[in-house]
Amino acid sequence: MESLGKQLQQEREKKGISLKDISLQTKIGLRYLEAIENDRLDLLPGGFFTRQILKAYLVSIGLNPSDWLPKYQESGLLPTEAPVTQPIKTKGKAEWLKIDKMVWISLTVIVLVLLVVLIYLSIKGSQKNIEARKASQQTQATPIIPAEQTPPQPKPEAVQSAPAVPEYEGLNLDLTFNEDCWIQVYADGNLVMDGLKIGGFKTSVKAQSELIINLGNAGGVSFTLNGKAGKPFGKRGAVVKNIKITRDNLEQFLLQDKPPE
Repeated sequence: MESLGKQLQQEREKKGISLKDISLQTKIGLRYLEAIENDRLDLLPGGFFTRQILKAYLVSIGLNPSDWLPKYQESGLLPTEAPVTQPIKTKGKAEWLKIDKMVWISLTVIVLVLLVVLIYLSIKGSQKNIEARKASQQTQATPIIPAEQTPPQPKPEAVQSAPAVPEYEGLNLDLTFNEDCWIQVYADGNLVMDGLKIGGFKTSVKAQSELIINLGNAGGVSFTLNGKAGKPFGKRGAVVKNIKITRDNLEQFLLQDKPPE
């Protein structure tokens, strides 16, 4: 009998859908999609993220996650979620009240809806960044000096001043995603970034007084803060929440310059 990953691959190929199409639609890296079809779920981020990535893949090829997740749990590729129970004391004996099946179905639907919304917002954000980049490139023009004209020579007595060091107001955070990473950023209390970013993607966030960051793969992100290189937020694959950066504590997030020898 063929493995679960090969069965999914056959379903995808029957419908003429490529892994690249799924990656563009869901913003999930190709290596994660290939890992699913090769039954290597251990290569995915793990925990909640593995389950949500697998669900997004199943939905993208037209399959019902509720039909396939139990198969993964039975095969041992996906850990079984422990049922939520509540102890009730009756006549001196402890009994457990299991959550009704309909409650589980409702929770699953809510999670799927939230995942679809996150993917949609991530796609919209990427499209806006691409359009803004194209518009910026179109507005830049390279000056051309006519062959018959000679650029003006600086006067001998003119003294060239050193380039001015840029001054930063508030907090300027430049992010570089070295690996795929879920990220959520609040600037001065407003949600300005939320979703999965693909390795190689770069972006910037500005705030007047405060930044709060949540990461799903802390070691997959490098950054500069007000033009200075920052320390790693955490280890690769680590989930780190409530990273609070203010103008008062930003120095503790920066790499310290080595003293001269």
